[in-house]
Amino acid sequence: MQLITSAQTLTASWVDLGAELDMSSYKRALIWINLDINDSLNARVRALGKLANNATLEYSFPIKVVGSSDVKVDDEYIEFNVDADQQMILEVETNGLIPFLQFQIQAGTAGVAPGQFDNADATFSNL
Repeated sequence: MQLITSAQTLTASWVDLGAELDMSSYKRALIWINLDINDSLNARVRALGKLANNATLEYSFPIKVVGSSDVKVDDEYIEFNVDADQQMILEVETNGLIPFLQFQIQAGTAGVAPGQFDNADATFSNL
């Protein structure tokens, strides 16, 4: 499934990467992305869960840090470790429990000539 039909520019704010995905029949989604980094730094991708189609509430996946007396959580996102043009396949597991996903993109620094995602496609699996 094609997520975007034309290149999408990286900005300092999180923006949707295509439409939300109906995950009700699947356990995981793969997104196939083609990053043209230009002058941007720290390109990022995240997935947000939604309980219903077009819901306004979007839920972050957590990163857990276990301490001696508590567990702290932060919003999960994937940041490209190398600031270079690249093609990457990213996977999000929902285990069939998250009905809808919305992917978003952002740059830590957009740059004078901002980077862009030239292509973004999604495939799904029940494995």
